[in-house]
Amino acid sequence: MQKRWWQAALVLAGCFAGWQLTQMGAQASYNAMFAREGYFSTHERLDATKTYDRKISRYKSVYVTETAKGKIRNASLMFYAKPQGKHFTHYASHWINVRTLRNGKLYAYNDQTVYGNYLVAYHEFGRGHGTTIYAGKRPVKLHYSKKGNLLFTYQKQALTVHLSSGQVNLNGKATSAKANRTFKRAVPTKGSRTSCLIADAKCYLGVPYRYAGRDAFGGLDCASFVDQVYLDVEHRDIGGMTGVQQKLGKHVAVRHARKGDLLFWQIAGQKYTYHVAMAIGKGKLIEEAGKSVHVSKIANRHPQFAIHMK
Repeated sequence: MQKRWWQAALVLAGCFAGWQLTQMGAQASYNAMFAREGYFSTHERLDATKTYDRKISRYKSVYVTETAKGKIRNASLMFYAKPQGKHFTHYASHWINVRTLRNGKLYAYNDQTVYGNYLVAYHEFGRGHGTTIYAGKRPVKLHYSKKGNLLFTYQKQALTVHLSSGQVNLNGKATSAKANRTFKRAVPTKGSRTSCLIADAKCYLGVPYRYAGRDAFGGLDCASFVDQVYLDVEHRDIGGMTGVQQKLGKHVAVRHARKGDLLFWQIAGQKYTYHVAMAIGKGKLIEEAGKSVHVSKIANRHPQFAIHMK
């Protein structure tokens, strides 16, 4: 009987040790992926001044960020379960984002998160190379040509994004800017800078939260939401991750936050923040969190600091 007890104890100890090793391995993998995300966020080209969504078929669109000189910096291929028209009707079910880095390479990711609801798998590639990423169950081949063009190949279709010229071709034919769409309504232009920022932010109320989402037609996360608002109103790309945004200005106490300023959440002792929202006055903020973009009372959310936005 005693021998059996010790045998059982050894088995339990072995199982516990194995579980600990598994947890340590998972944590190491998570940390490695988080560090990779941090690298990409701080090495992106952030000189885009505008965005547009171009319908390319009944079930597809391409979302683009573009510089003042017409160069494309980032492109997302959006997949919809229901047919799309001239105006927004349904959120995309899947997407693939491709973004440019300062070193001349591209990196891509899809809407599939890992480690629960957080982090995505990133794929980096240079000219003459590519990768395959899935949009749901559809394989999409990506290729970055030596001429500097980005090619999406899917379901016998070929979408070519000419990064330097800004031209977007589908199966060799140029798509038209007439197919460009705005989300819900036009960007506000009347009133003060801060009133336009707040009015534009409220246009996104109800947009679903999607970690690493970059397009309101599919979903946004906290950082890409405030980035989109600043791109809309000020034609300024402030970065799509909190680790970049938290360095935009001097940290001030939350009580000193003004309309349009950013509010941040940070775990004590950690270098980087994990959430961002925008102050909209009267003790309130607007944020992409939980299920969707919504307004909350600052006092109920307890951000750690704010940054004055100029």
